[in-house]
Amino acid sequence: MTPIGVERMGDQADTLGDRDVLRLENLDTDLLPPEAALRTTERAVRDDDANSYLPFLGHDRLRAAATALVERNGHLDVGHYDWRRQCFISAGGLSGILNTLLALLEPGDEVVLTSPTYVGLINRVRLAGAVPRFVRLVPTAGGWRLDR
Repeated sequence: MTPIGVERMGDQADTLGDRDVLRLENLDTDLLPPEAALRTTERAVRDDDANSYLPFLGHDRLRAAATALVERNGHLDVGHYDWRRQCFISAGGLSGILNTLLALLEPGDEVVLTSPTYVGLINRVRLAGAVPRFVRLVPTAGGWRLDR
């Protein structure tokens, strides 16, 4: 597995002194979360039920809400997915991504990733035996868009 060179890339980005350069090499940016997210996080830290790895599949209310969001955003019928059988909440995003890739991919499958992307995703695709393929993203006034 090729080392991802996180420190080297971060050092290079810092030498530019350009605030428009986002530190995506380790998901480290200087963008502050919205105040509502900070308040919600502070409340959750004080909530004992929100500070456990149990249950292993995630809290039922969160699984049901996540499934409903995917259905709504995907313009799918309510109940298209069964949250009890088809949804889990992982303790970490990247471990959840790796587990999903390992479960779904066969050796040689191709996985579309955006460029730029978090370099750790590339190695996770390779760990699953798949081949990363890249689609370029370009910054625009309206945010990042696929390069067409």
